[in-house]
Order: sequence, then structure tokens, then C-alpha cells
Amino acid sequence: MSYYYLIASLPMLQFGTKPPFSYDDFLEACRTRIPASDMEAIEKGLEDKSGAIKKWNRFDRSLRNELARNRAVKKQKDPARYIKGEGYPDPFIAPFIHWAMNQDSPLDAEFYLDKVRWEKLDELAIGHYFDMDYLAVYGLKLKILERWNRINSGTGMDVLEYLLGTENR
Repeated sequence: MSYYYLIASLPMLQFGTKPPFSYDDFLEACRTRIPASDMEAIEKGLEDKSGAIKKWNRFDRSLRNELARNRAVKKQKDPARYIKGEGYPDPFIAPFIHWAMNQDSPLDAEFYLDKVRWEKLDELAIGHYFDMDYLAVYGLKLKILERWNRINSGTGMDVLEYLLGTENR
């Protein structure tokens, strides 16, 4: 099914900018313009209805597994404990993780990995202009922007610094 009017009304999203509205507002806009069955799929994460989400989940799991594998090796632990799913190494993801793991700033590494995620979402959106896959990609991008909006807020940065152990004491 196509959602020309809904998608045409959504503002463009650009990595590194403030989100134009919240993910909840996005869901509300969808709720008023698409059938209940499709809305249910969006709220559940679109696993069944979106080929883009299936590909996204596979990519994100590979990215997280490669990150877990590298972190475990760095801490001299068994990587198998931290791998989810099949856990086959993806040779295309390894360079991204290698670069991120060698950054002095964990914040720079996270920003870089989210940029990689954003670019993958751009790739998944190719050929999808007014369908569920487009809405799925749009929602995931909006979540990335919201995450960085929280991080860049005063309290978000405090929490991040605390978790990273870099807060001023």
C-alpha cells in the first residue's frame, strides 16, 4: 500500500540535526492516516511487513555482534558469550568497528557508528518512496536523531559521561 500524502507531509531528516518532532508524534501522524493493520505493524517494529526492517535487523545485529566480539577480545574474554543469533562475522562491517574501537573518544565512536547506521538506512530506502519500508526507515532515523538530541542535552551528556567514567569529580 502507498502513503503518498503522509510521506509527502513528513519533513526531510538529516543526520546530526535536531529531530523535527518526536517519534511519538510520528506514530500519531501515522495513526491518523494509515489503516489499523499497518499501524499495528509500525508499532510492533514492522518485522512482518517490511523487507527493509528485516535487512536492518540483520545489519544491526551484525554490527552489534562485531562490536561485542571486538570488545570481548580487547578485554580478553570469550566473545561467544556476547554474540546474538548466528554470529557470523561480516567482513564489510569489520572496518567500521575497527575504526570506532580505535577512537580516543567513546562519543566520537558512537557518533561514527550512528552515521554508519544512518547510511545503511539510506541504502535500505532506495526504491521505497511512499510505502511501509519508507515509513520504517523514517522511524528508525527519527530514533537516531532523538538519541543524539538526548545526548546533546545537558542531562544526556551528564549521563553519558557518568556511564563512560569521564565525569568531572
